[in-house]
Amino acid sequence: MVQGDPIINTINAEARDLSNNSSSDGPVEKIVDEYEINSDQLLGFLIDMSYDELQIVTCDSWKQRCGGVPRNSFVIVKLSSKSKTFNGGMSPHIILARITDAVPTPVKTEIQQTIFQIHKVQAIIDPITDVELQWGGLKAKILGTYYDCSDNQESIISFGSDIDSFFSSHFYEVYVPSDEHLSKLINSFVSGNNPVEIGTLRYTETLASGGMPNVPINVSPDDFIKNRTALFGKTRMGKSNTVKVVADIILDSNESVGQVIFDPSGEYSYLNEQDRTSLYIMHQERCVRYSLRPRRIEQEISASLSVPTSLRANFYQQVVLGHSIITSLFDITHRNRPRYIEPLFAWAPIDPDPSEINERYPDYGDRTRYLRALSMYYALLNKAEFEPPSGFNIDLHLARPIKTELGNDDVLQRIANFEDADGTAHILAERQNINVATRIYERLYELYRREGPNSPLFPSSERSGRPYFEALEEMLLRMLGDRSIAGTRYIMPFVRYHDPRGTDVIESIVGDVDANKTVIIDLSYADEQVSQHYSELICNAILIRQMEKFANNQLSDHSVLFYFEEAHRLFRQDDKDLNNVYNKLAKEGAKFAIGMVYATQSMTTLSPDLLKNTENFFIAHLNDDREIKELTRKYEFQDIGIDVQRSRTKGYVRMITLSHRFALPVQIRKFESRYNNEVSI
Repeated sequence: MVQGDPIINTINAEARDLSNNSSSDGPVEKIVDEYEINSDQLLGFLIDMSYDELQIVTCDSWKQRCGGVPRNSFVIVKLSSKSKTFNGGMSPHIILARITDAVPTPVKTEIQQTIFQIHKVQAIIDPITDVELQWGGLKAKILGTYYDCSDNQESIISFGSDIDSFFSSHFYEVYVPSDEHLSKLINSFVSGNNPVEIGTLRYTETLASGGMPNVPINVSPDDFIKNRTALFGKTRMGKSNTVKVVADIILDSNESVGQVIFDPSGEYSYLNEQDRTSLYIMHQERCVRYSLRPRRIEQEISASLSVPTSLRANFYQQVVLGHSIITSLFDITHRNRPRYIEPLFAWAPIDPDPSEINERYPDYGDRTRYLRALSMYYALLNKAEFEPPSGFNIDLHLARPIKTELGNDDVLQRIANFEDADGTAHILAERQNINVATRIYERLYELYRREGPNSPLFPSSERSGRPYFEALEEMLLRMLGDRSIAGTRYIMPFVRYHDPRGTDVIESIVGDVDANKTVIIDLSYADEQVSQHYSELICNAILIRQMEKFANNQLSDHSVLFYFEEAHRLFRQDDKDLNNVYNKLAKEGAKFAIGMVYATQSMTTLSPDLLKNTENFFIAHLNDDREIKELTRKYEFQDIGIDVQRSRTKGYVRMITLSHRFALPVQIRKFESRYNNEVSI
């Protein structure tokens, strides 16, 4: 039985493993052994050291031999052979540091005086003085320590974001690591997690001294799945390219992930000149496209690619979606909202499913009222020029005396259906064609206005005392029959979101996501409000689906990944609406296996809760001091704010993901076709 503190026991066990492995010639020890003072990789020696920073003494010839020392470049620090007397209990290890600046040497004043005199008299420098003047100092921030660790009898690279002890500075040697070793150290965190190259290490924007290091930077698809990824940078700095690269990585991984990409400009959906391909074309078998205005691209037609599915709904069958589009966009479309139309905004319809209607309205009278209002709403759509499905018929749900009175109308006698075959009784049949029903309701409005709500034709309910027509039905009848008001003209602008052949697109999208498809939503021809409305509908439906699966223990390994551009519009800093779907995604998404990739130009306008819970960051050029201040509040980016502010190269980012323990300067790879059989421009 194990005695004592379990935490201490675990630490001691790890120490024993480390000690047992210290002579096993592990991967870090092999790297350490390759760096000697006579190596071309020697940069210099330490003149001072603390737990956080190093000061290095170096000279121009050493810097030249190891290829130069750009700002933010990585160097490795190892103990020299002289320290073996003191470090017998320590395993071989490497301290990794980032060069941050130049520092004065103890003899800086004398050197400056000498250089001043040389320039003053234009003296010829003797060889000894020339060598002396080439010495200088560099400052570096300690990022952590690499060391060997035993894992199931196998020696692996381990890393800690600090140092556990240090000796006198003169016992240390500083080297610029080779590309091979630097790649091995940086990517050691992702070596066992299906690594994928996302870009190349790049220290500086300027490449005058010979280009970038040949160090690929890898990530794991697991970095993004169920996690949050932020992309910040000004316009045209490569945020969209990075989004495509991430989505491409997920698609290539064959993980059980359904992705939803909200495409504001159509560049993810369609073949385009910038990429000479598209995400959809590269992964047709795993992608589906939806669009408010499906386009046909010439190259796609010749390649027999299907046109995107229309996002437009059938307002007659998807009543909830159609009604929400009208009410959500009404105030944006019209300057004023007439008072008489208010009941339409208060109405909460349900889609025409008999079981759902019976469940919502178990009382026969309530159910009849709802179905009568729904029939009038259908007539309103029809009069507003929403094309109905072919052969669309509706039930009137009117009392027999009313149908008898209307049956005497000369116009209706010629066009309507009647209960008796020859029409002699003049009693309207319950079921009518939508066009005929529209005329019937127009005549009903005239009858109701003439007779009044207290007429025996329109009796109040004996049981509840409710009037025969309540506010919603009165409003619908008025919009249908009153020619003195705008009525249906308020509804006509929303015809562009209707398609009689449309399906329940929201349900289809949820089904595609459940099937691990990548759904690309083309919103390139929608204004901001329409785009946001569709985004909210889709996000809310998928969130509800994931919550249901979570409650029923059905999530398994399936997850969802959303992609948002212009994220500051969705995750606002001042948004306190806890019922907002984006707030729920930011705070609870991970619980329901929902991750997100979001891009924007500004950090300071985003929800602090979202930023606090974001695991991965890609930072391109930001030129606002407030943005830089916000960035440098994060530990990983404390020393690189000025570089983010200076660099303007597209795709050049400072990156940290779950696979990395410190920020990396990376040139993100270009999203482009990798297959010869793809459609291309």
